[in-house]
Amino acid sequence: MIKFFWKYRYFNLAVIIFCLILCIIRFDNFKVYFDSERIIELVDVDQDIIEKSIDDSNLLLVSVSVLPSFSYQRALEIASSLERIKKNNNIHSVRSVFNERVLVSQSVIPISLKLLDLDNLDSFEKSLIRIKNYNSNFITDDFQKLLFIVKCKNLDEESEKIKVLEFLDDNFSDIFSSDINITGQIKSEMYIKANVIKELIFFILISSLLCSLIIFYFTRNFKLVFISLISIFISIIFSFTISNFLFGGIELVMIIIPAIIFIITISDFMHLLNIRNIWRLKYRLFRFQLIEIGRPVFLTSFTTAIGFLSFTFGSFTPLMRFGLITTLSIFISLFVITTLFALTVDSSILRRTNSDISLLVRINAMLSSLQPYRKFIYIFFMIFFCFGVVNFKVDNYLTDEINYRSKLYKEIKYFEENFGGIKPISLTLKNYKEDVKSYLDFLKTNDVNIDFVLNGKDSTLLKARIQDIGASESSELYTTLNKHALENNYEIDIGGIGYLFDQVSNDLTYEVLVGLFLAILLIGFIFVFLNNFNFRYFWVSLIPNFVPLISCLGIMSIFGFYLSLSNAFIFAIVFGLIVDDSIHIISAYSINRQANKSVNKALAYCQENTFNAIIKTTIIIIVSLIPLLFSEFKSISQLAHITILAAIIALVFDLLFLPVLLKRYIK
Repeated sequence: MIKFFWKYRYFNLAVIIFCLILCIIRFDNFKVYFDSERIIELVDVDQDIIEKSIDDSNLLLVSVSVLPSFSYQRALEIASSLERIKKNNNIHSVRSVFNERVLVSQSVIPISLKLLDLDNLDSFEKSLIRIKNYNSNFITDDFQKLLFIVKCKNLDEESEKIKVLEFLDDNFSDIFSSDINITGQIKSEMYIKANVIKELIFFILISSLLCSLIIFYFTRNFKLVFISLISIFISIIFSFTISNFLFGGIELVMIIIPAIIFIITISDFMHLLNIRNIWRLKYRLFRFQLIEIGRPVFLTSFTTAIGFLSFTFGSFTPLMRFGLITTLSIFISLFVITTLFALTVDSSILRRTNSDISLLVRINAMLSSLQPYRKFIYIFFMIFFCFGVVNFKVDNYLTDEINYRSKLYKEIKYFEENFGGIKPISLTLKNYKEDVKSYLDFLKTNDVNIDFVLNGKDSTLLKARIQDIGASESSELYTTLNKHALENNYEIDIGGIGYLFDQVSNDLTYEVLVGLFLAILLIGFIFVFLNNFNFRYFWVSLIPNFVPLISCLGIMSIFGFYLSLSNAFIFAIVFGLIVDDSIHIISAYSINRQANKSVNKALAYCQENTFNAIIKTTIIIIVSLIPLLFSEFKSISQLAHITILAAIIALVFDLLFLPVLLKRYIK
């Protein structure tokens, strides 16, 4: 394999360039799939629930402020404008206080009453009193804010969704002079799709600039900076093109693939550039580096791929695709890196810089200064490791993908605070013998807001909304509703997109975590296999990877962090980064021990050579990920938060404690 990469280096380059041109040509036909719509389309649950969820996905919530007041004349103007809006081909219905009805009968046959009466001024003023008495869901108590639930239709194409959003915004703006707030699955999809690519490009450029500065500081070589960056860009384009070719676009969870490729590519390339003797003959230098460094690099790529490959065995298709594309991307990146490294060696652009020596001096000084505090650092790790275990929490919110400072999040919170929530659910009551109004009162005591009631021959359908309280707390609510039905001898079917999300999100999160845990165990057994079935390698390979991961979780749990579907797979990325560092140290130690060097000399070799590359890689990754901290999307910003924190913890652990483990158990 080493001869292949050297002998066909220019042919491999030609293949890469040819494929790159094809990818760029096809790059304009590109789609981003929103997670919630993929849950509805692809998750294997009851068909009736899916149909109700699809119906809910066409709902939009529109809220406005009535200024200066909700007068009779103002109400007539609004009612007239609503009739015009309803005539749009993409609008099925608009529910609001203008057509809201409530149940007022306590008898067997329920009687509904229209809340708002616009026949004349006197009836209007009386109806305002009635609205206060019955607590309308569509207008606030001070009559300053109105809610409209717009049910859309015929929105099969993305262009139609954009048009209906623009239509609603324009028409409601004509009616009201205040800001218009619109939310719903359609709005969230369009908002994220419109912003995610722009943000991705922006952060890639900023991170690339920071990365270039740090690499240049370490190498003092513009050509190596260019080669590093071009390998990243080529790998990213290949990854997205493969997903577009296989699946017609990318899933929303794939937006972090550029960051993954960046971490993997930079890590591998910086290790290959960690050269002690650059005056060897070209092929000998290339061969020596691939034997000494290339094997651990391949092993780190393989173990990282195992973590992502574990996603392909789950039931959530977007994550399965994410795992497949990421796994392929890892090996494509490795092929690109190895080819470009061969060309780098052949072009004689490598040269030793004084930064290596100065960094080595600083490493030794840092390790010496930390040695007296090693017990305290160990206690620190153990405390937060226990925190991570005790505070382990899995939950999912509809807003998990959106950061608090996002405009979209602020709109959603507006509806949560003023109109009872954004999560739609549907309740179908069968054989309910009591007065329906009593059941509506029961729902209100459980913070369920009813939008409308549809009485059928044998059942009653309730369309409702709840706040985004998380899948765990929502499950408790559904348990309460089912328990009430059992105790009162009637049947209840719960559906809607909110219910579907709550039913599957936590289970899918646990699937991801179980897959990651199995991948971690598998990596431990791989080390045992590669080292003549020495089972001590199992613990030596797992401890420096597992402890920093859980310690990182413990630190973040102090700030209210929980594991969700949008961040659980980030730990696979972080695990891949942590594994890279420990594998390079363990591999370097094992190679030196197999060469009959003493334990102390093998550890000294690691400290003089491997530690150097690990610290460089960690610094580059941390600095380059800083811009991602300010992302509007949580999966990106949390990737940066978790990776930076875990990288620092893992680095300290690997430098201070991994040599101790190797010295004690691998002799």
